[in-house]
Amino acid sequence: MKLLSICDPTQYSRPPLDVQTFYRRVSSDPRITFYHLPAPRVLAPFTGKISAILSTEPLTYPQFLLLGHQPAVDFCLDDIDVVFCRTLKPFPTAYLDNLSEWEAKTRFVNRPSGKQQQIKSDFLLKVAKDYIPDTIVTASETEAMAFFEQFQTIVAKRANSTGGKGVFKVWYKAGSFYVDNAFKGMQSFPTFSSVMAYLQTGQTEPLQFCRFLQRTAAGDKRVVVVDGEIYGSYLRRSKRGHWEAIQQTVEHYQALGLHTLGYDFLLDDDGTWRISEINAGNIGGFARLELLTGQPMMDRLISWLIDYAQRPQLSRKFVRIGVA
Repeated sequence: MKLLSICDPTQYSRPPLDVQTFYRRVSSDPRITFYHLPAPRVLAPFTGKISAILSTEPLTYPQFLLLGHQPAVDFCLDDIDVVFCRTLKPFPTAYLDNLSEWEAKTRFVNRPSGKQQQIKSDFLLKVAKDYIPDTIVTASETEAMAFFEQFQTIVAKRANSTGGKGVFKVWYKAGSFYVDNAFKGMQSFPTFSSVMAYLQTGQTEPLQFCRFLQRTAAGDKRVVVVDGEIYGSYLRRSKRGHWEAIQQTVEHYQALGLHTLGYDFLLDDDGTWRISEINAGNIGGFARLELLTGQPMMDRLISWLIDYAQRPQLSRKFVRIGVA
């Protein structure tokens, strides 16, 4: 199998688990001819040919960081069996548009045109309404304020964000509104209008607002799903509701050509684990599961990729699903 992976190694400030482990394994797998494409090169005009780095040996972390500086080889995109985009969000302008043009030439683990639909603010609400906390999607200050008044403490989420960078806790105390973000810290605002202006800075998509779940100390459960099959979970206290939620939502992602998913669950006040997010694309968890269980999860993923590359390609046209 000829596999092309896309990412920017310099975005990883410390030795990563999943991406670098994945690169190390596929680089040395005799079944795979492995190419790396630095993410910024996706923004170049597409001519049908790709200039990527051929990697043929296990990569140390320093080698992984410098991979984009290695000599590249030119080849036709038609020659690639599978493309696995492992670029971190937020995606640059035109990034997914450019990748979508490649769909006529090759197969993706997670189809870019499907990803464009999945990262919209309202997609999770449409497909998982019964399994998430009370949620609205809006750009209206009036609607957002009414939602805030109902629940008092809420969470605002930006589209096209990752790793908690676009997640904000909002509450009111002693005459001020407070907004807390793991990366930007806590800030106070005199009015809800100023809160909205802050949250919407640089955003073109409406915001997702959901009821804050008080029992976040119970942890954030990550469930790793590949092609509808559950590989495992970071926490072992799963209830039946987890699997039902995945079973009822995964088909919507598969219909968009999105096959690697990371389901995140948070514990509600009544003890119910609710979906906080469904990540599609560059999800983490394979190497972590491997460390926790001793089972070859990364090898299992690689074997799936090889099998996936051999499946008949039914259609490379984007499939739009209807969700109520």
